[in-house]
Amino acid sequence: MMGKSQWAALVVFGAVVLACEGCTAPSSAARDLRTDHREVRVEVDSAVTLAGDFAWPTAPASVPVPAVLLLSGSGAQDRDGARTELPGYRPFADIADTLVAAGFAVLRLDDRGMGASTGRFDGATTEDFARDATAAVTWLRGQSRVQPERIALVGHSEGALVALLVARDDPRVWALGLLGAASRPGREIARWQRATLVASDLTTWAPAQRAAVLARAESDADAIAATDRWLRTWFSLDPRTIARDVRQPAVLLHGENDRQVPVEQADELAAVLHEARAVRLPHTNHLLLDDFDGDPRGYVRLDSRRVEGEILRVLVTFLEQQNRKNRFSEGNTMKKIR
Repeated sequence: MMGKSQWAALVVFGAVVLACEGCTAPSSAARDLRTDHREVRVEVDSAVTLAGDFAWPTAPASVPVPAVLLLSGSGAQDRDGARTELPGYRPFADIADTLVAAGFAVLRLDDRGMGASTGRFDGATTEDFARDATAAVTWLRGQSRVQPERIALVGHSEGALVALLVARDDPRVWALGLLGAASRPGREIARWQRATLVASDLTTWAPAQRAAVLARAESDADAIAATDRWLRTWFSLDPRTIARDVRQPAVLLHGENDRQVPVEQADELAAVLHEARAVRLPHTNHLLLDDFDGDPRGYVRLDSRRVEGEILRVLVTFLEQQNRKNRFSEGNTMKKIR
């Protein structure tokens, strides 16, 4: 017999598993000596001010550098993307440290209502998070250490959808890194997640019961979405429709063992973007960690809590290639970048 908590997880599986429940406060871990950083505030409107960390390469300090804004996935998260159930998991700290060491400035923020940020997270939608990100891009363009025409967005999961929304409406955005990005509306993602979960658990759901269980879960999810602004918006937004109007170059990084967003969706989304390539990462799950099967229920058993090195390498290489391409273009050179 399925308990109440099991049923709740099944009905809104996408929202539950993608969420970061009880995230920790901003970390104060030691940083590379080549990095300088400071606490910042980004005002979105009178009700929301986002707090975060702005880091940049220290030398030479007089030369502006390209910048990257990191965008978190579903659920209230701090600037590190930390999760209390996974001690040591700080994906945005891993990504930020790597990017700064490679010569990029990085801004990462506590979600509204999380950490030191003001405002209310509950009730906010993906479109609200896009407005937050737009304010952060505007803030970056005003920093003397940043090249205002070279601001990239790197988004994970729902953050990738936020990145697409911002880039669609702001052609000055320079480049996109989309991690674990969905190509389908949230309704389809949640439906796929539920079917995958039910099919993998013969103890809870016998084969003869599956169709009825999934039908009821679909009905209950629709009932919840009728009063939940975030879920209703996530169900309706179609990344492919948004991506068709995005002109910035993009790289899509997706774990082959992702059991929250199927890896095939990276290829599907890349196909409708103007300039993009998808990279599949073997033995990698939705959290960007090394994982032999990717089952979210097994995240707590994982030995490694650090973002897979290949993800960091490909992301840095992509941004460096875009930077070189821009430099050659500005210098009127005809040298071909491969």
